[in-house]
Amino acid sequence: MTTKTQSPARAASKAKPQERPAKSKSGRLVALRRLIADLRSEWRKITWPDRETTRKLTLLVIGLATVLGLILGAVDAIFVRLWNLLGGL
Repeated sequence: MTTKTQSPARAASKAKPQERPAKSKSGRLVALRRLIADLRSEWRKITWPDRETTRKLTLLVIGLATVLGLILGAVDAIFVRLWNLLGGL
């Protein structure tokens, strides 16, 4: 009579996953405080643009969006007229 033996990989895949030990409340508080300290540190590294740069870039975005909208509207109008000329197929 032969006995079947499982390969180590198969035996490991059937094993129950190891549970992580639960963190204590004090450990969570330490981690939360560390996260807040890291966020503050990163927030201080940000260089914000000045008022004039913000104004110029805002106007640029509005202008480009307007021009693109006009171009796409014109292309759409051309296609609608072509569709109507062809009888709507």
